[in-house]
Amino acid sequence: MRVIADYHTHTRYSHGTGTIEENVISGIHKGLTTIAITDHGPAYCNYGINICQYKEMKETIERLNEKYSGVIEILLGIEANIIDEQGTLDVDDAILKDCDILLAGFHFDIVYKEILQMNRLQLQRGQTLKSRLTENLYMEITERNTQALLHSIEQYDIDIITHPGDHQPISLAEVARIAGTRKTALEINNFHRCLNVSQIKEAIELSDVDFVISSDAHRPKDVGNFIGALKIVQRSGLDIGRVKNLRA
Repeated sequence: MRVIADYHTHTRYSHGTGTIEENVISGIHKGLTTIAITDHGPAYCNYGINICQYKEMKETIERLNEKYSGVIEILLGIEANIIDEQGTLDVDDAILKDCDILLAGFHFDIVYKEILQMNRLQLQRGQTLKSRLTENLYMEITERNTQALLHSIEQYDIDIITHPGDHQPISLAEVARIAGTRKTALEINNFHRCLNVSQIKEAIELSDVDFVISSDAHRPKDVGNFIGALKIVQRSGLDIGRVKNLRA
């Protein structure tokens, strides 16, 4: 199996360490045909892009697409944050219409701030959110997260939901069902190891949703690293025809 495209990479414009071109060169060395630059949306505290730099990123990618024409395709995207229970994303319409690929998902300190801060604290102590909450409260949080995500999928032309269910409890079967109708793919994230095997099985049980494999690289050398994600696909028994960027 070979992954031909990496649709989720970060640069110095947000939480990454390398330049756009360094990510591109790493992707070329890994044999990729397509790479997406998808830095964090501005609402991600301390890590999001300065939206004023979007034009600079676009100009850089246009120049690099000319430089590496015929070698690799470079997409300009963003990993937007869901910022409220209505599913609003933290990127304005002008950029959403302009970008080549739109990723979206949950990150800490965005939705339900107090709950997520508690979640982060417990995770640092090696405890899960579920173990710290009553069953009723956990189910309530799960439902609220699920509805926020569904609202986003229905409102926006989201290409990929990033690391769904990673520390943010959701009804994955319900999300997969709606995502499938909207042609929104679910990500198998190499860095977060999410979706995992059981999550993939849950997602495909009642839906025809598609998937993508992503590195979620924050360093150029990690671009095109899909080792863990590929193992998850193999163990899950997922039909590779349902993974958009995977070839036999």
